[in-house]
Amino acid sequence: MLWEELNWAEFEKLVPKKYDTAILPVGTVEAHGVAPLGTDNLIPMELARRIADDLKGIIAPPVNHGITRTLLGYAGSLSVTPETFEKYLIELMITIADCGFKRLVILNGHGGNTKSLANAVREVWQARRIPIVSVDWWECCDDIVEKIYGRAGGHAATDENAAVQAFRPELIKKELYSDDMVYRQPPGFSIYPNPGTILSYKEGAGFLDFDQKKAEEYFAAVTERVKSHILDIFRRWDRL
Repeated sequence: MLWEELNWAEFEKLVPKKYDTAILPVGTVEAHGVAPLGTDNLIPMELARRIADDLKGIIAPPVNHGITRTLLGYAGSLSVTPETFEKYLIELMITIADCGFKRLVILNGHGGNTKSLANAVREVWQARRIPIVSVDWWECCDDIVEKIYGRAGGHAATDENAAVQAFRPELIKKELYSDDMVYRQPPGFSIYPNPGTILSYKEGAGFLDFDQKKAEEYFAAVTERVKSHILDIFRRWDRL
């Protein structure tokens, strides 16, 4: 159920009687190794599509432009300032709340957004008292990638690459990949621009595996994990 495809009269009849949850995918546009620039937008949008029915959710048009930092120097990467991003999200989420939804789910695809998202969620909760959950999907599922691939993920690494490959394999440019593209970022360093677009944060992590079956298994498990946590939160909210 996509928000922008509904007529206003349909929307009025559906919300909140039939659909009581708004789902807002959020991401950014930045370099992602051999995956597309829009990886951080594609993944939360696909997650939203896969879980929306079980959440009784309508998927809002995504926020595709977020806070890109160390990868902004790479071709095609885009960014807004944290102040602009946070203010925009607050105003947007308040209008979503005013549409009559009982709760709001934010599916975040980009770590650079996390802090500003947390601030915005708190502000909107205080302003409208609408229950909100925001999830960084890769943090929620870091054990899944190790179980399936035997190693940790990273930026544009095993986990993100597999997620996109699961549903849009034609967007993964396998012919561009070599293992030396994976940069093991040392702890304690801030680097502008980052010397790699595939980043690992653990020794031996991040290397890509292009097995389609593994990719689909991985993203199916991610989807189920995210959905089950959100539904559990809903049940607990309802008991309050």
